[in-house]
Amino acid sequence: MEVSTVSLEHTGRFNRLILDYLNQNPDLEEFYGFAHELENYPKKIEERNRFPFHRDLLADSLIAQYKSIGGATVQVLKNIESLRDSNTYTVTTGHQLNIFTGPLYFIYKILHTIKLADELNDAYPDRHFVPVYWMNSEDHDIDEVGQFNLFGTKYSWNTDQTGTTGRMNPASLAEFCDQLDEIFSNDEATMELVQLFRKSYTEFDKLSDATRNFVNELFGKRGLVIIDSDDAGFKASFVEHFLTDILKNKPFSLVKSGNLKLAKLNYHVQVNPREINCFYLADGLRNRIVRTASGFHVLHTDIRFTEDEMVEEIKQHPERFSPNVVLRPLFQEFILPNLTYVGGAGELSYWLQYKEYFTEMGVSFPILGLRNHFLLIDSNTSKKLTELKLLPEDLFHSVDDLVKEHVLELSDTEVGLDEEKEFLKSLYASLKDKAESIDPTLVQSIEAEETRMEKGLEQWQSRFTRGLKKQNEVSVNRIRSVHKKLFPNGYLQERHDNFMAFYSRNPKGFFDMVYNASAPFNTEFRIIIL
Repeated sequence: MEVSTVSLEHTGRFNRLILDYLNQNPDLEEFYGFAHELENYPKKIEERNRFPFHRDLLADSLIAQYKSIGGATVQVLKNIESLRDSNTYTVTTGHQLNIFTGPLYFIYKILHTIKLADELNDAYPDRHFVPVYWMNSEDHDIDEVGQFNLFGTKYSWNTDQTGTTGRMNPASLAEFCDQLDEIFSNDEATMELVQLFRKSYTEFDKLSDATRNFVNELFGKRGLVIIDSDDAGFKASFVEHFLTDILKNKPFSLVKSGNLKLAKLNYHVQVNPREINCFYLADGLRNRIVRTASGFHVLHTDIRFTEDEMVEEIKQHPERFSPNVVLRPLFQEFILPNLTYVGGAGELSYWLQYKEYFTEMGVSFPILGLRNHFLLIDSNTSKKLTELKLLPEDLFHSVDDLVKEHVLELSDTEVGLDEEKEFLKSLYASLKDKAESIDPTLVQSIEAEETRMEKGLEQWQSRFTRGLKKQNEVSVNRIRSVHKKLFPNGYLQERHDNFMAFYSRNPKGFFDMVYNASAPFNTEFRIIIL
């Protein structure tokens, strides 16, 4: 394995808000607490201790949750029990319940979080740090969750189930396991992975339990604690915040205030809060709550409440309320003794909108850690890049720019027409000078002719370039093929391909490879030559 890095700026794939946050632009200081640096953790711990939370509730609920898969492993149970101790803290990442883990970056987020906890445990041995995967089991975007891409084929889960994905029955996903059996029939180690997915999706009647089972099998030995947000005990402890959101709309006004400040700095605002940031939850149902003249209405249903009835419903049945993208982060940090949230650029962009909101709600705002990003290049593709005289970092350019630079480098003929354009400019400047002294009304016609000639030169330059591409058709096609493989459909590989494509090449070492290449305090884009 060979690892190289390129700056996030070089990739052209990251928004200005995230780049400025990472570069600690002074304009953004009020939008976060501590920068993600190792030396800031003692200060963050001191601050976190000023905010109360329910350690025993957390540990007891986690133990109960793990019963659905037969109990926690020794390593996980040890970490869960340690959460009762005042010297234990968490570092957390969150993700939807993508079938078969979805795109590669799900694996990257998990291993980054585990590596971060390990490095913190080494750096501060008098404290204990637990890696946590917060399952966004209450999400209801089945179109996003229910698909994965493997070896150029897109697999989509066609189900008529509705409501939260975590409560959906995953049994029909076994059909994909049948197809995977055929793909990996000659690969015993990867077949074991497929059987793990099959067992998870057929032996558990909830997608959240199925996901917990296979994620625990893959990462439980590394101590990863998996938490399901759809938990009655957690929500009962969060009742006051449900009331504050639904009755007083306080998160709406606070996040809106933060958004206005970011907008004044010309940053794009990713999330716009609603007046009510809760859904009403039941089996097969997760619908928005809106205020009406007489009280509250659960959209697209006949469920209505007066204000008094709503207060009573929240207090008696908090499990029926589900936070959205605005309220969920607050819920997470309220429940956990958390220090850091590990997320992608899109996630951290909306977390940066929430600092003022967290402060006013009396909940600790975490350090924001950008997860590592990877581009995996197999040895055959790496060899092709060498033959084409391309560096891995070149691949972040558009394929058309790559092709153009390549054919120009190979050509002995200068196809650029800069000299001709300068000559044309000089010629027409002289003609306009003469026209001014003879008949100024001719200048406009000369300028129009000059514009036509400039366009003509651009067309000839394009034709020369196309001619060079044709002369080098073989290498041009190889460049396009390599780029398509590493940036499928123009996406970053990690946002498209499923991990099984790479796991199958090295079943016993894939996770170790990603773990070893992870660098929680380094934000550069990492390129791995396999």
